[in-house]
Amino acid sequence: MFKSYINPQENKEANRQLPRLMVEGLLLGGTGLGVLALIFEIAADAFSVAAYQTLLAIHGAEGHHQIAILAFIVLSVMLFLGIVPAYKAGAYLRPNAGGSGPLVEAIGPEKLRWLSWIGTSLFFLDAVLTIIISSISASDVTMLILPELAPYRIALAELFAFFIMVVLVAMGPKRAVPLFLIGGGAFTLFTIGALGLVGATAVGNPDWAFLTQGIVSRLEANGVVEHVVRAQQDISAIGTVMFFQLFFRSMSSAMLGFSGYEVIPASGKHAARPKWKVINTALTLAAIFLIGTGVVQLYAAQQWNIPAAEGYSTLLIEYEIVAAQTLGNGLSPEDIMVTEADREEAQRFYETLPALQASEELLGQEPVIPDELAALSPEEFVDTIAYDLALTRAINRATANTTGETFLFVAGTLLAIILLLAQGGGYVGGAAVAANAARLGRLPGFFKDDRIGIAVIWGVSAILIPIIREVVIVESYYAFGFVSAFVITSTTVFFVRKSALEERGIEPGSAEAKSLRFAGLRGMIASYAMLLVLVTQKTDALGVIVVSGIVITLLQIFTANGGFKRETAVPELPAIPAGKKPSYQNGLERAHDQARQRGIVHAVEDMIEADAFAKFNVSPDRVRQLVCYLYNIDPGLFVEEQHHHERIEEPNLDLQATYQKAYSQKRQILRRVEDYSHYGIFTFIHNYHVNWVDPDKGRPESVVQRAMLDILFPLTDSNEIWEEYRSFEPTRQPEPIWQFARRRYLWAKDQWPNLSDRITTIWTLQDFGLLPKDVKVETTVAIAEHRRKMLERAREMERLQQEDFD
Repeated sequence: MFKSYINPQENKEANRQLPRLMVEGLLLGGTGLGVLALIFEIAADAFSVAAYQTLLAIHGAEGHHQIAILAFIVLSVMLFLGIVPAYKAGAYLRPNAGGSGPLVEAIGPEKLRWLSWIGTSLFFLDAVLTIIISSISASDVTMLILPELAPYRIALAELFAFFIMVVLVAMGPKRAVPLFLIGGGAFTLFTIGALGLVGATAVGNPDWAFLTQGIVSRLEANGVVEHVVRAQQDISAIGTVMFFQLFFRSMSSAMLGFSGYEVIPASGKHAARPKWKVINTALTLAAIFLIGTGVVQLYAAQQWNIPAAEGYSTLLIEYEIVAAQTLGNGLSPEDIMVTEADREEAQRFYETLPALQASEELLGQEPVIPDELAALSPEEFVDTIAYDLALTRAINRATANTTGETFLFVAGTLLAIILLLAQGGGYVGGAAVAANAARLGRLPGFFKDDRIGIAVIWGVSAILIPIIREVVIVESYYAFGFVSAFVITSTTVFFVRKSALEERGIEPGSAEAKSLRFAGLRGMIASYAMLLVLVTQKTDALGVIVVSGIVITLLQIFTANGGFKRETAVPELPAIPAGKKPSYQNGLERAHDQARQRGIVHAVEDMIEADAFAKFNVSPDRVRQLVCYLYNIDPGLFVEEQHHHERIEEPNLDLQATYQKAYSQKRQILRRVEDYSHYGIFTFIHNYHVNWVDPDKGRPESVVQRAMLDILFPLTDSNEIWEEYRSFEPTRQPEPIWQFARRRYLWAKDQWPNLSDRITTIWTLQDFGLLPKDVKVETTVAIAEHRRKMLERAREMERLQQEDFD
C-alpha cells in the first residue's frame, strides 16, 4: 500500500534536479516556475486566508482556545495524511490538468465525468467568494494603518476589487506574474520570520495577555471590530454534547485556512519540468507552512487570551503585542496609569449610550455594547472604559517611534497587499476554469479570453460585497467550494482510469497502482469527513451553494448541448467549405471543431519544423495562411502556438480523439499544399508556353508543355505530372490560395531561364532556320552527376519524412 508508484529512474533523476528546481523561475527564467516560485506565485491565494484561520477557528469554538487548537490539529492530520497524498498522486498522473474538474476529464473513468461539471461550477463560485473575502479582508487590514477610514470599509473593499480587476484586464494574467512572485515572496518570508518571533515570545511570556483587552477595545472604539467572541465559561464547565458541537463548528470554520491549496495543482501548467516533482514538493512545503503558521497563531492566541474579533485578524493582534513588548519600549501592568481625563471621557461615553442604543434599535442594528459591559454597574462601566483608554494610550506610547511601529506598518502593508493579490488568484483561477469550460464547449466561446472571465467575476463580486460585509459570513459559503475540490480530486485518483495509469507506465493491478489508489482513498476519507462536517455545521449556507451550483451547471449543460437534453454521442462535425466561417449548433460542436483546428495547427508546425515544406521555397507564413483557408483555421491559433513552446493535452478523451484524427492528416495536408504549389507552376506554364509553340517547326502545344513540365518537375514521373497538368484548369482563386500559388508562379518564372537554356537554344536555332524543323528534340534534361546525387538524396529525405508522418 505504501510502495512508491513513481518510476525509480524518473524519481532518481527528479531528485537530482531538485536543488535547481527549488530556485528556478524566481527571476522568470528557465523552463517555468520552480518550487519556491510556484509557492510565491500562489502565496497570495493559498496563504493570505491563513491570516484569518485563527480568528475563524476561535470564533467557531465560541472563544475556547483549547477546542480551536484540537480542531485545527485534526484538520492538519487530515490535510497532511489525506489530501496531500491524493493531490500528489493526481499531479503525477496529469500535472497539466489545472484543477479538480479538468483532472476528472483527464484521468477519471466515464462514470465520474459528471463530477467535472459540478467541479467547474463550484470552482467558479469559489472564485467569486475569493474576491469577496480578500477585498473585505484587505479593507479590514487597512484599518491598522488608517483607522480613520473605518466608516468607508465596504466602499474601500469595492475599490480594491475593482482596482485588481482593472490591473489584470489591462496587463493580462501572464504579465501580472511578477507582481504575484514579489508580493507572495515578501509576504511568505516576512510571515515565517514574524511568526517565529511570535511563537518564541508567546512561550515565555504568557503574562503579556493583559495587553489584549486594550488592543481589542481600541479596535471596537474605532469601529474596526463589530463583534468580539470570548469564552463565557471554562471548558471544564461545558458538557460533552456542547464540546463536540463547538469542536465540529470550529473545524468547519478553520477549514478556510486550507482554501488556497487547490490553487497549487491548478497552477501546475506554469511549473518547470519535471512538473510533477515541482508540484509535489510545493504541495508538501505549502502544507507544512499552513499547518505551522496555524499552530503558532493558535498557541499564541491561547497564551495571550486573544478573542475572536470579527473584522480583524488574530495574527495582527499578536503582531501588535510583539511590537509593543519585544520591538517597542515594553509595558507592564504598573505602567498603565488611569488619569482623570480618562474617567471624564469614559463618563461622557456612558452618558451617550441611551441615544446610541435608541439609534441602533431604529436602524434595526445589533447593539455595539458587549454583554460583559452591559451587565456592569455605571461605576464599574466607567472604570472599565477608563482603564481601556489608559491601556490603549500606553500601548501607543510603547510603539511610538520604535522598531515596533515600523514592524506594524510593514506587517499591515504586506498583509493588505497580499490580500489584494489574493483577489488576483481568484480572478485568474476562476477565469482559467471558465476558459477550460469554454474549451470543453460548456460555456460561451468568449470565456476563452481570460479578461472576459475576470470582468464577469468582478461584476458578480461587486454586487455581493455590500450584502455579505463580514469574513465570518462568507467563509461559510467559501468552504464548500474547495472541500468539494478535495472530494473530486481524491475520488478521481482512487477510481483512476486504467489507460491513464498505463500512460504513466503503471501496470493496473500492480503494487504501484494499488499504492496510488490508496493515496486517493486516504484523500477520500479526509475530504468526505470534511464535507460531512461542513454539511452539518454550515447548513444555512448549503442551500445557497446548491442553488448556485445548479444554476451554473444548468448553464453549462444548455451551452454544451444547445438545450437541456444531454448529448451522449460525440457530435459529427459538418463539412464546411474552405474559407467559410464555421457556425455551430451547440458548444460541443464548437469544442470538437476547435480541437480539430488545434490538431491541424500542431501538425503543420511540426511539418515546418521537419522542413517538410522546404521544397516549396515559400515562407512558413504563406503555408500557414494557405492552411488556415483550406481547413478553416483561426489564424490566432498559429500565433498562440508560436508563443507557447509546450502543448497541453486536450481536456477530455473525446476531444483528444478529435485532435488526434486531425493531427494524423499530415500526409493529406502536404498533398493539398503541393497541389496548390503545382497550381502556381502550372499557371506559369499555361501563360508562358505559347511563346514557344510553333507547329510548323515541330513544336505543337503538347510538346512545349511537356518539355516545360519535365524541366520544372525533374523529381516527378513525366507521365504522372503530365496527366496532372492535363486536368489543370486556370480559374480565379481566393486570395489566401493565390498568395501561396503566386510565390510558386514567380519561382517557376525565375528558374525557367536557368533550367531551360539547352532546350530553348534548340528552339531558337529552329526559329532562325539554323536547324531543320524535323529534328527530333529529346526534352529530357541531362543532369550532371553531382546534381543527380543531390536529387537522389532529396528523394531519400522525402521518403523518410513520409515515414515520420505515418
